Amino acid sequence: MQIQNVFVFLLLAVFAMSAIFLTALSAQVYRDTVEDSGRNNASRAAAAILRGAVQADDAGHAAVVEENGKTVLRFTNSYDGEIYYHRLYEENGYLRESLTSEEWDSEEEMGEALMAVTAFEPVLENNLLRIRVATPEAGEQEVCIYLRAGGAGE
Repeated sequence: MQIQNVFVFLLLAVFAMSAIFLTALSAQVYRDTVEDSGRNNASRAAAAILRGAVQADDAGHAAVVEENGKTVLRFTNSYDGEIYYHRLYEENGYLRESLTSEEWDSEEEMGEALMAVTAFEPVLENNLLRIRVATPEAGEQEVCIYLRAGGAGE
């Protein structure tokens, strides 16, 4: 009779340990899936924000310039005889966007924060715009956008 009780106890112990192990394993798999999904969503959001900002002003003359010590992706357009600049740049950990007339200088306060970034490096080759962007959530990625309507310049 003693051996049967020990066997039942061991069987229950094995079952309980298996349940605990599977629960812990499942929790880790779920945690990894959620983290991967978050990184993927952040990566897709960063690419969508950049594409949207660039394609909103694709008709303008695009150039990568240095302004106030920072690299700026600038689109130049003329509306009713006035020249306007659409700028994308990194300032204080954020990708910022500003739209100003030619008479205004580029100032940080004028730029609206689009997303948190740790790096923003645009490179323009003919009409192909390559932007290396790094975000805290998604890490580093390269977004390539072909400027269909506008002329690109250096």
